[in-house]
Amino acid sequence: MRLNFLDKRFFLSFIGLLLVALGSLKAQSSDNKPKPYDARLKNVQEILKQGKIGPGMDSLDAIIADYPQADDIYFTKAILLAQMRNQDGAIEAIKEALNIQSKPEYLSFAVDAFKSKNDADSALIYLDKLIDRDDNNTASLKRERIMLLFNGGYKDVALEYFYKTKEIAVASDTLDMVGSVLLNDAGNYKAVIDLLKPWADKGTSLAQVYGQLAQAYNLSKNSKLALDYINKGIQTTKEDFLYFDLADLYRFDKKLKLSFDALKQGFQSKKVDFADKNRIIMTLLNPKGPYTKDQLLELVNILVEVHPRIAESHMAKGQVLWLRDDKSAAQSSLAVAVSMNPYQIDAWRMLMSLDMDKGEFDQAIAHGGEALHYVANNATILYFTSMAYLMKKDMENSRKFMEAALNNAQDESPFLQANIYGGLGDIYNSLQMYKASDAAYIEAIRLDSTNVTAMNNLAYYLSLRKERLDEATKYAAMATKLQPNNGTFEDTYAWVLFANGKYDDALVWIQKALKNTNPQTAVLLEHYGDILIKLGKTTDAVKQWNLALEKGADTEEGKLKLKKKIETKSYVE
Repeated sequence: MRLNFLDKRFFLSFIGLLLVALGSLKAQSSDNKPKPYDARLKNVQEILKQGKIGPGMDSLDAIIADYPQADDIYFTKAILLAQMRNQDGAIEAIKEALNIQSKPEYLSFAVDAFKSKNDADSALIYLDKLIDRDDNNTASLKRERIMLLFNGGYKDVALEYFYKTKEIAVASDTLDMVGSVLLNDAGNYKAVIDLLKPWADKGTSLAQVYGQLAQAYNLSKNSKLALDYINKGIQTTKEDFLYFDLADLYRFDKKLKLSFDALKQGFQSKKVDFADKNRIIMTLLNPKGPYTKDQLLELVNILVEVHPRIAESHMAKGQVLWLRDDKSAAQSSLAVAVSMNPYQIDAWRMLMSLDMDKGEFDQAIAHGGEALHYVANNATILYFTSMAYLMKKDMENSRKFMEAALNNAQDESPFLQANIYGGLGDIYNSLQMYKASDAAYIEAIRLDSTNVTAMNNLAYYLSLRKERLDEATKYAAMATKLQPNNGTFEDTYAWVLFANGKYDDALVWIQKALKNTNPQTAVLLEHYGDILIKLGKTTDAVKQWNLALEKGADTEEGKLKLKKKIETKSYVE
C-alpha cells in the first residue's frame, strides 16, 4: 500500500506554476507598475507558448543581464528549469529571486524544488518562512510540515507536531489522514482505524482516507475490510488513483490478475497524475516484480497513449523495451524522449548506455555531443561520452572527456564521482600511467566502498605487474564477497592468488569462475591452464590452452604466447 497520496497539495505543481507564470507575464503591465522589460516579457510569453523552452530561457537570461534585480524573471527562469528537470538550476534561480524579494509564491516554489531533490531539511527552512508569512493557509502548511518532518526522517518529531496541531485545530479528515500516514508507518494500526473509520463511515470525499484505512486493516490481517473500504472509496470519491491501492491489496492476496486489472484502470485514467504512474513503473522494473514483461509493456503503452507529450513516458517505455531485450525499439523510445526534452539527462544517459550495449560507440559519441549542446559540461554526459571512446580504444579522447567529467563533478553524488575515478583508472592503466591509475581506483573505492569494479580492476592490474600483491588480494577478496558468483571477479581473485604462488587456492577460485561464466572466455581458459601447469597437471593444462586458442586470443601477441605454451607444455610469462 502506498504512502504517497496526501491531501491536495497547497503547493502548485511545476506545470501549474508555468501556466501561472505565463499568465502573470501577460497581466503584469496592467496589474503592476509598468516595468522597462514588459515588452520583452511579452515576447518571452509568445516564445514559451510555442513550446520553445530553450529560446525562452535565452531571452530570460538576456533580460536578467540588463535588469539583475528583476525577481519575477528569476522566478520564471526557475519554473522553466524545473520543467526541464534541472532542479539544481531551478533552486539557484529561485534563491536569486528570494534574495531580491521574499514573496510567498517564491517560498512555495523553493519548498517544492527542495522536496523534488528529497532535501527535507532545506525545504523545512523555506516552509517555516512561508508559515510566518502566509496566515491564509496555516492548516495546509502545517500538514505539509508534518509530512516534511516525516520524510526527512524526523518521525517522532512529526508525530509530536501532529498531535500538537490536532489539539488546537478544528476536526479535519485531512489532518487525521496525514497523521495516519505516520501511525501506519509506526505500526499503530489501531490508532489509524480509530482516526479514520469515523470519516470513512460518514462518506468523506477525501480519497486518501480510504487508502490509509485500508492499509491499516490489511496490515492488521483483515483483508476483507480493507477491500470493502477501498471499494467504498472508489465509489464515493470517484478518485481513480485508489485503483492502485486496490491493486496492492489484490497483490498481497496473491490475486495477480485482479491486481493487474486494477492497475490498468488507474493507468488508463487521465485524472491520475503521471508522476504517480511513472513511480509505479519504476518500482515494477525490478526483475523479481509480480507482473510479466508483457504486462509491463501493456502498462507503458497505456502510459504513452494517455500522456504522449511527457518525455518521461517514452523513457519508461524505453526502459521496459530494453528489459525485454528489444533494444532497437528501446532506442527509438528514448530518442523520442530526448527530442521532446533535450535537457532530460537521464534519458540521454539511458540512450547512450543502450548505444554502447549494442556496440554502436560512434552513435553514443554523437548522442553525447548532441546532449552537451543542451547541458554543457554535464558530468554524467561527459562520463558516458568518455566510456564510448574507451570502448573504441580511443584513449586520448576518452581521457579528455573523463577528466572533463571529473572537473565538473564537484557537486555530483559520490556514486558518480566514484565511477568517474574508476573510469580514469581504466584509462590511465591503458596509457601505462600506473601510479595515476592506482590512485584513481583507490579514490573510487574511498568514495564508494561497494565499487566492486574498481576493486577488481585494481587487484587485477596489480597482479599483472606483480606489485603490492597483499593489497591486490585484499581488493579481489572484497569484490568476490560483495558480489558473489561473479565469474569475472572470481577469475581475478584466482589470478591474484596465482601471482602470489598460492596455486591450490587459485584452483578453487578459477573453478568457481568457470562455473559462473557463460560463455567461457579465452582468458579464463588460459588462466585455468596456467594454474593447472603449476600444479603439475600438464595434460589438463594443455587441453585448456587449446580450448583458449580455439576461442581466439584478443591480440596476435596473445595468440603466439598460447601456441608457445602448448608447444613447450610449460608456462610462459
